[in-house]
Amino acid sequence: MKTRHLFYLLVILSLLLAACGGGDTAVEEPAVEEPAVVEEPAVEEPAAEEPVAEEPVAEEPVVEEPEEPAEADLDGGYNVFLDDMEGYNTISLDTFTELLATDPPFILDVRQPNELEENGWIEGAVNIPLREVADMIEYLPSFDTTIVSYCGSGWRCTIALTALEAMGWENVLGLKGGSYSGWVEAGNPIAEGAIPELVALNEAEPDPAIVAAMQEMLHNVPDGYGVLTAENLATELVENPDLVLIDARTPGEVESKGHIDAENILYIPLEEFVSSQAMWPEDLDTPIVTYCGSGHRSTIAMSILWSYGYTDVRSLKGGFGGWAGADFPSVGLPEPTWDMDEAYTTFLGSMDHYNTLGLDDFNLMLTEDPPPFVIDVRKTGELEELGHIEGAVHIPLSEIADHIDLLPSFDTPIVTYCKGGWRAAIAMTTLHAMGWENVRALTGNSFTGWVDAGYPVVEGLAEEALVLNAAEPDPAAVAAMQEMLHGMPDGFGVRTADDLFIEIGENPDLILVDVRRQDEVDEKGVIETENLVHVPLEEFIAQMDMWPAEDATIVTYCGSGFRSTVAMTMLWSYGYTDVHSLKGGFGGWVDAGYPVVEYAAP
Repeated sequence: MKTRHLFYLLVILSLLLAACGGGDTAVEEPAVEEPAVVEEPAVEEPAAEEPVAEEPVAEEPVVEEPEEPAEADLDGGYNVFLDDMEGYNTISLDTFTELLATDPPFILDVRQPNELEENGWIEGAVNIPLREVADMIEYLPSFDTTIVSYCGSGWRCTIALTALEAMGWENVLGLKGGSYSGWVEAGNPIAEGAIPELVALNEAEPDPAIVAAMQEMLHNVPDGYGVLTAENLATELVENPDLVLIDARTPGEVESKGHIDAENILYIPLEEFVSSQAMWPEDLDTPIVTYCGSGHRSTIAMSILWSYGYTDVRSLKGGFGGWAGADFPSVGLPEPTWDMDEAYTTFLGSMDHYNTLGLDDFNLMLTEDPPPFVIDVRKTGELEELGHIEGAVHIPLSEIADHIDLLPSFDTPIVTYCKGGWRAAIAMTTLHAMGWENVRALTGNSFTGWVDAGYPVVEGLAEEALVLNAAEPDPAAVAAMQEMLHGMPDGFGVRTADDLFIEIGENPDLILVDVRRQDEVDEKGVIETENLVHVPLEEFIAQMDMWPAEDATIVTYCGSGFRSTVAMTMLWSYGYTDVHSLKGGFGGWVDAGYPVVEYAAP
């Protein structure tokens, strides 16, 4: 622009000079009119006048472009969870109490605040209602912290543990045994008053995509939390032909116990639930009911299906056990290849000193070649704290039937031990029921007596057990013992003399079963009670017709507590749910000064 102005000024100046009589030379030489200089537009380049930032492309910031949301890796999260499960991530009241005393976990109460206000809570628990668990990540601990979740009965905490495991927490356990209700009924302490405020920890950073998926799943948990009773399921199976059932039990369970009689049924063990999702119904709106043995595994399966977008999924309350117990139709029951009556009859007929083993005799056995196969059935914490007997294989009592692959051949001599001998008796009985022929329980106060006698102990945990695959018990026997051991009451059925005396006075329906021999009963008398049944252990199966009704409240007793614990174990395996054994037996009862009377045969 400046060049053009200069040009015009020169022209005007030339005209003025001409008007003033300037020379002809200036007029005839228009050098300034050369277009080469004037028309060269180099200075008109837009670089300086029109910045690149004003170009339309540059005016669209990349950061403002909407990003595609990351897809949640639900498969990966759930497969890690299912592969790492131990005991389906449940924890009993008894184990939880022990954990609180030794290595306190992070306790998560997923009930509604009004439930805490009305009923109290477990001391130290953090309250995050179920539907808000994925909204409050900042209040949760690090991924490797042990978390125990609980609710009113054990249902909601199962949903919570499933979501937390999917988001990356590595050891989340659901409190069973009636959850908070069971905790209170067992007489454990509770906290009351103002609910403690949450404290931000900011210790974990789960994948935002998975958090979002869990938020959506939990926010849409239906009223009733997906609970379906056996009665309602029976009605729906008749009224809704499109209803699909998913059996989440193991093949062994299905084979030994049968399944619900339904037109549309899928068999997908929980352990393979995500890896087998090709078997899931294609339509996300398909009405689905999941079930397992008792309701825990099926609730995990239900939660998984919810998180994948299924909209109409429920879990059977009480599982197949509740269904069959209510006499609803089941099919697929195989011809029995294992007879529990026969197995126990063989065991009782072959007993030698009730299959007990003293400390000194056990010490001698350890010097034999080969030594016996020794099983420590205590909990992991007990070994960590107190050590173990050298060479022992550690299998907690409740898991004996879950680890058949770690056990020796049927004819191998086996010795079981625990802290005082109680659990060793249950383990010994269980192994005989499944086919092992020579199993004895260490008595003389078992491991405690071993230590007190000065015998050697190895500190810490036992070495990892070798996989032997040396025996193949009948799947029906294994399934029956699994169900029995998994359903053991907290405290392993112990009933003290003091508690029994009170119970006899308060419960007129309580039945005592004396399993001593006839000569013992005649010589020493019996516990004074209105309801007494006498069935010697040696004849316990042969006289099954003497047993009380299956729903009866029963306490078995013998001379010291060992035989009655064997009898209690047998009753459990036949489906009895409220059976205990008297600690210290008749001798302990007498020593405590409680009343006895002469035995009067019925």
